[in-house]
Amino acid sequence: MDISFKTPKGRFNYRVAGLLIYEGKILIMKDENQPYYYLPGGRVLLNERSEDSMRREIKEELSIEVDIKRMLWVNENFFTEESLNERFHEICFFYLLELKDKEILKRGDEFIVNENGKIHNYYWKLFEELKDINVYPLFLKEKINELPLNIEQLVEMKD
Repeated sequence: MDISFKTPKGRFNYRVAGLLIYEGKILIMKDENQPYYYLPGGRVLLNERSEDSMRREIKEELSIEVDIKRMLWVNENFFTEESLNERFHEICFFYLLELKDKEILKRGDEFIVNENGKIHNYYWKLFEELKDINVYPLFLKEKINELPLNIEQLVEMKD
């Protein structure tokens, strides 16, 4: 069971997201009907450690295994999701990930994955390219150039 629930005032969501970085590029994704890009990851299950959730989500979405190097950020995010027009209060743990092998790189700089009927478009983007696209979280555009050695807490309020 995902740790996500709807209330009369909006939705609470507990999720994880992973930064896969290779040769100055970061892997981001976009769903076919969404106007924005985001990092691979997903919701944490009840009674699941966030690191286990991160590994599971990457395996489900990309069919690859990763190592977790370290947690980078804990983000408390308040926003209205654009396509659903739904208010969110989201807690997200961001992890720096490392590829166990380079097989995914053979897919190219852009590739599509069909995850149980849901189409995900993936892109390897140079860090500086993030400035010119609609990518969430917003802080990623600046923070990608200097990843923290210790966990940082970030709060975003977007309306």
